[in-house]
Amino acid sequence: MHIRLLIITFFLQFFPELIKKGHVYVLQTPLFRVRNRRTKIRNKQVIADADAKTERITGNKKSDFITRYCYSEEERLTAISELGPDPEITRFKGLGEISPDEFAGFIGPDIRLEQVTLNKNDQVQKLLEYYMGKNTMERQNFIIDNLVVEEDRPEEDEYE
Repeated sequence: MHIRLLIITFFLQFFPELIKKGHVYVLQTPLFRVRNRRTKIRNKQVIADADAKTERITGNKKSDFITRYCYSEEERLTAISELGPDPEITRFKGLGEISPDEFAGFIGPDIRLEQVTLNKNDQVQKLLEYYMGKNTMERQNFIIDNLVVEEDRPEEDEYE
């Protein structure tokens, strides 16, 4: 998020018209990769759907793993139930942790882009001063007041 803020700040400072005209987008990267060996997956329809999608995207039909990229906790839980039992779950902290080979899994027809927008009432200079100015304590207090702490707990065996 910090890198995203810096890049958006760059566009706001030097190319605000690109944002005002709706030409700037942010690629949403997955939070989780849930995968399992195809031989462990009990639901045959999940396997058939994954094969059809892989064939449509790459031309190949089978791989050893069936993978779901998840953008929320709800999607992660759905993927676990579809790919169970005991799937491998990876938590991504950002784009830098995702290998270039994995981009095909979420860049393509299912790409998730978020448009960077400005409201007519937004005052760009005020936004830049707030997020990038010398008001360190004000920003720090805002972060502390709005902080949401989530526990990252090991998975409990849901299939017993």
